Formats: sequence, C-alpha cells, structure tokens
Amino acid sequence: MRHQKRVKTLNRTKSHRKALLMNLANALFHHESIKTTTTKAMELKKVAERLITLAKRKDLHSLRLAFSFLRDKAVVKKLFAEIGDRYNAINGGYTRVLKIGNRKGDNAPMALIELTQKKEEKKEKEEKKPAKKAEKKPAKKTEKKTEEKTEKKKEKKTEKKAEKKTEKKTTKTSEKKPAKKKETVKEEAAEKTEA
Repeated sequence: MRHQKRVKTLNRTKSHRKALLMNLANALFHHESIKTTTTKAMELKKVAERLITLAKRKDLHSLRLAFSFLRDKAVVKKLFAEIGDRYNAINGGYTRVLKIGNRKGDNAPMALIELTQKKEEKKEKEEKKPAKKAEKKPAKKTEKKTEEKTEKKKEKKTEKKAEKKTEKKTTKTSEKKPAKKKETVKEEAAEKTEA
C-alpha cells in the first residue's frame, strides 16, 4: 500500500517524471498559461508554486536551486526578474487550474494551468495613463506615414494597370496586322483569277 506517498507517479519512472515536470514548468513560466491533462496540471501546480516561492526570496542559493530544477537560464531569469516580483504581497495561490473538458482523441480530462497575475494586465494599466498625454503627436506622424504608404501603393497599382493596357493594345495590333495581309493576299489572288 502507498501510505504517505503523495506524489502521483503518472505511470513514469522517477527520472522521466522529473523531466516531464521540468519541461511543463519551463513552458508555464515562458507562456504563463498552458493546456495539459488534469493530473499533470495538479502535479505541476505543486512544483510551480515552490519555484515561485524561491523566486520571491531573491538570493543566490534560491536562484541555484531553481536553476538546478529548470535548467534554462532564460526562464530562470524571467522567473526571478518578473514573476517573483508580481507575487511579493501574496503568500501562495500563484497558479490556478481550470478544467476544460475531455480531449477528443482519448477522452482524457484536460485542464488549463496559468499564473494568477499576468504580465499583460499590469503593463496595460501602466501604459494607458502616460499614453494619453505623451503619445498624441507621434500617433499623428505614424498615421501620416501609413497614409503616404497607401497612396504610393495605389499609384504603383495604377501605373502597372496602365502598362498592362498598353501591352495588350500593342499585342492586339500586332496580331491584327498579319490577318490583314492574308486578306489582301486573297483579294489580289481573286483579282488575278478574274483578269
């Protein structure tokens, strides 16, 4: 009996399970929201919350512990620089698991695991306030540039159309000339037969 064995084996060996959770954690911290099976998401939640707690401490030892698990410098840097700062005021509850139904192929229960506080929400709030005051003039310049570009494109299109029309006219006239010559040859032959 598995008394006091709280970890789900996920039908994998220990090394395979560790690699799986490492990859899921890297994906979660990189994309901030991933879709996986419900049991994997519940196991990932435990790992991710521990790693975010390490990121909140911001010391060298916790950085090395996080890197020893994740093995990706870019993700560890993002974890300590951005994600850890978002959760300074919160003690726990850094991720949420939302069940989204069953998978079509094998009917496995699927879930969406995501960070509770996302980067985009904070940035939008901060950008909206100064954007109204400072960025009115540059916006007009960009609008003028886009209008100029569209006008140039329209001019090029009209030039191309005009070139195509002239090419069609020249090809039509060149095709008609040989036809006229044949007619004149037939008329001359008819005149000779009459005479």
